[in-house]
Amino acid sequence: MITQPIIDSFETKTGIRVHVRPLMAEDAPYLVDLFEHMSSESRYNRFMQAIDHIDIDRIWSEAEHIAHLIDGDSYGLVAFVDLPDRDHTPVGSARFVRFSPQQAEIAVSVRDDLQHMGIGTHLLQLLIETASEQGIEQLVGIARNSNEPMWAMLKKLGYRLERQSEGSYSQIVLHISEVRGAANGWPDTAADYSPEPQLIG
Repeated sequence: MITQPIIDSFETKTGIRVHVRPLMAEDAPYLVDLFEHMSSESRYNRFMQAIDHIDIDRIWSEAEHIAHLIDGDSYGLVAFVDLPDRDHTPVGSARFVRFSPQQAEIAVSVRDDLQHMGIGTHLLQLLIETASEQGIEQLVGIARNSNEPMWAMLKKLGYRLERQSEGSYSQIVLHISEVRGAANGWPDTAADYSPEPQLIG
């Protein structure tokens, strides 16, 4: 049951209505559900490691930890849709965790059967708006170099991106305080950031 006000609603390219609300402390079951509806490839793209055989207790522990990170240094979103066999189905999540006054780490996840519909892009844009309101200027993270949908999503947002390749993945810095579309191309610039992949969220 959604107990916190919806902050945004939109339709996917296929006409599915998506509702978004802030992440709450009791949302661990939704995060676990989302994780269980991600394929091995999606999990690897998101967490930079093979995690198909993680103990369920650890998954729940990580989900509960993330759901409770709702203080001033962390903000998250959860997206829901009404599927034919289940109402209020969690289909995506996004969050940032601030680690300096101007920088925060980002994470975005979308369940497999609803990917490539614009849900991740929409969640990330909502997250950027909140981060900007809180004075955050740069969002940082990591992405596999082969994860073309992620790179396409980042490029579509139109913010200047610094990208430093590290083998099969790249560290990224998204400059959300600058004018969108002001920079051309995708510069390979060293980013002073070394993220630690997390299990969920």
